Amino acid sequence: MRTRRAFLTASIALVWLVAFLQPVAAQAPEPITYTVKFPEPAKNYALIEAVVPAGKQPSIEMMMPIWTPGFYRVEDYASKVQNLTARTTDGEALKVEQPKKNRWRIQTGGANKVVVSYHLICKVRFVTGNWVGEDMLVLNGSSAFITLAEKAKHPHDVRLQLPDIWKQSMTGLDAAPGGKPHHYRATDFDMLVDCPILAGNLAVNEFEVDGTKHYVVAAGDTAQWDGKRAAAQFQKIVEENRRMWGFLPFKKYLFLFSVKEKGGSGGGLEHANSALMFSNPAVTRGASPNLGWLYFVSHEYFHAYNVKRLRPVELGPFDYEKEPRTTGLWIAEGLTTYYGDLIVARAGFGDRKNFLAQLSSHIDKLQKSPGRLVQTLDQASSDVWTSSMSGVGAGGKTISYYVKGPVVGFLLDAKIQRATQGAKSLDDVMKLAYKRFGGEKGFTADEFRQTAEEVAGIDLKEPFRKWLATTDELDYTEALDWFGLRFQAAEEGKQKAWRLEVREDATAAQAGRLEAWMKAGK
Repeated sequence: MRTRRAFLTASIALVWLVAFLQPVAAQAPEPITYTVKFPEPAKNYALIEAVVPAGKQPSIEMMMPIWTPGFYRVEDYASKVQNLTARTTDGEALKVEQPKKNRWRIQTGGANKVVVSYHLICKVRFVTGNWVGEDMLVLNGSSAFITLAEKAKHPHDVRLQLPDIWKQSMTGLDAAPGGKPHHYRATDFDMLVDCPILAGNLAVNEFEVDGTKHYVVAAGDTAQWDGKRAAAQFQKIVEENRRMWGFLPFKKYLFLFSVKEKGGSGGGLEHANSALMFSNPAVTRGASPNLGWLYFVSHEYFHAYNVKRLRPVELGPFDYEKEPRTTGLWIAEGLTTYYGDLIVARAGFGDRKNFLAQLSSHIDKLQKSPGRLVQTLDQASSDVWTSSMSGVGAGGKTISYYVKGPVVGFLLDAKIQRATQGAKSLDDVMKLAYKRFGGEKGFTADEFRQTAEEVAGIDLKEPFRKWLATTDELDYTEALDWFGLRFQAAEEGKQKAWRLEVREDATAAQAGRLEAWMKAGK
């Protein structure tokens, strides 16, 4: 009898638990679903309709970001939104107010869902902009899609209705349930922002490294684009990243290129499992690899580790209406530049002279910049929102972390190698930092320095202070001595060129260190 009563009690408890959990499951956030149409591609616009869950609230507020992660500049995306209207799913017009230029308040009348429609101007060929033309489509999440201004995370579906002149679309987003073409799903707005969409008549090449598919996707002027050659070159860069880090952090990656014969250069921007880049097709041709272009592509790919997954603590979670400030961009961007160059050399492109010339170009630019004596590297990072265009175009009173950052990376790498007699390097710092701080956690400035100290086995407070927090001239002596390098003597009557070269009296040990540095992991 006691056994039967216990069984009945347990059964009642199970029924109650199931009944309790069912409403919880039903409360999972509904998706925001966008339908994007392109009725006249030649006129550079898109029509976007978003079905938005309102939860029967009397009003909802929607917003458009003012910046895009990875591009540290406030931008007015909302100015490209025109004729925004709202209605119920039954077609009843709803009142729309605009309390801020990037916010819209909709009086829902208690509707469960509302339909928001707007005209999006797409005339910007840039890493954060949108382009619609007869040649291609480029959509960026931050500047294309309005979303709910709330903390709850909703899935975001995107349905593209492509015109007949475009045959394909590709993005880092997963396909939406149902398997319909050009229909994608992001788990939340962060993912939507992090996955640009490219469409048109795409030239696609692919390769696989360690079970991860990589796609080289080009749209636009692709008649002279050699995607097969580009894919073969990129594969070597990916293999070097795999060798250094020991793994690839995704199962799919897309190199997305907007290609234009004239004026095709427009930079690139990293994303979690893709990069959007603007290129001229000529970079894929020529008797020898285009090293400048490979440094650029390598930089964006290295970002998949450094900044997208290993990041300063201030760079996430994101507030898309408030710019984050950090002193860590010398790591996020500067060390990415350092490794972007180094990995190209390790992948077998160019020779020692080419790599030293690339490193010399950073040093030369730094040493000839008046801003190095005015602004610290920490300030270049924290003040980026007001002192430069996302770290580019530093003037006479500023310095770029894209320039000083890789130079400090060189000095730090040499110091670690010297302190450990070549047993450890900056590679080990990056891998240990990733292990400890990769993912959602992020690192503080002190945590990164302490990680470097642990690998080096020495106190690095003073060199970090000088490199990052002062405008003192950098001392290259230790690094040059470790690798057996020197700066070329200046020609009579000319300014010092700051060009690195191997010393004629370099020892076998120094030559060996230089060789090992450029071929680490092989």
